[in-house]
Amino acid sequence: MYKSEDEIFGQHISLRQTYAYLQGNAPQIKDFFGISGFYSVTFTGCGATYALAKSAELSLKVRGGLMSMSFPAGDLMLNMPYYRDMLNGTLMFVSSRSGQTSEVIAAVDKARHEAGAIILTTCATVDSRLAQSSDLILEMPWIHDESSCATRSISNMYAANLYNIGLLSGDNLLLDEIKDASNNQERFMHKYLGELEGIGHSGLWDRVLVLADSELSGVTEAGSIAIARMCKLPTTYCHILDVRHGEVTRVNRRTLVIAVVSPLDDAYQCVLLDEMSKLGAQIMTISERNIFNSALNVVLPSYQNYAVRGIPLLFCLQAIGYFKAIADGKNPDAGEHVTNWVRL
Repeated sequence: MYKSEDEIFGQHISLRQTYAYLQGNAPQIKDFFGISGFYSVTFTGCGATYALAKSAELSLKVRGGLMSMSFPAGDLMLNMPYYRDMLNGTLMFVSSRSGQTSEVIAAVDKARHEAGAIILTTCATVDSRLAQSSDLILEMPWIHDESSCATRSISNMYAANLYNIGLLSGDNLLLDEIKDASNNQERFMHKYLGELEGIGHSGLWDRVLVLADSELSGVTEAGSIAIARMCKLPTTYCHILDVRHGEVTRVNRRTLVIAVVSPLDDAYQCVLLDEMSKLGAQIMTISERNIFNSALNVVLPSYQNYAVRGIPLLFCLQAIGYFKAIADGKNPDAGEHVTNWVRL
């Protein structure tokens, strides 16, 4: 069995453990927020964790009251003088799988010493180099991926970001819905497992275009990174209607389009997906209603907090990447030119 198989298809266990851990540490986290005296909130990471940072920024913004930002850790490392004033006294949320990535460590150290940033780190290892530079460290070794294609760790760090946003914003419904998503992940996985395997094994595509908007945009991009790493195929993320402004020119009969359909509009999205279907693309939709004539439609649980749907959504993208890699005879554990962490 590949390591990524256990990490993807057993992630419901780690999600429940993560929720219990965060719930047990909620008083300490809330006390930390209360005494930190921050002026803004900043999210950072590298690769897939930076994609999660973009979703977290928006999830906090839509709940109001705090200025939030997101930056790639490498950008902060190289260009701290540009951002120093913006980061003055910020509460910086850092997500890291290894706690050893050079850009993240350097960015955190510069933010602390040059801008007075307060650091809260969520890490999938214990006693890491990053832990030494953090004011509060949430260590969750049960989410660590041994494979180089981050899957389980990304799902859990996404849930952890949302949980901390719920604590920070006082959104108890968000906390309850994260718990529900964690408890129901196994049931959801089994419901669509066969159909997701069918898409992965279809042999009809060798290029992937993933579309999503709003709070699910960053987390969908993180899922697309997992597909690219496992399949070693061209994989692109784009906002839904923005796809017309460039990426649509590369859609053809060997393209799998995965559209995370916004529940707030049907007409424009129907026209867009029909256009791409006429270009020969295989269409998979993630939508409350199957009105798009897609080869497969996945219905995510309808949580009031739209961002919570990102937890089951990540599984769908990871599963497709895994099944496609297996169908093509590739090792899903080993992303091409990808290591478990980057050391500069």
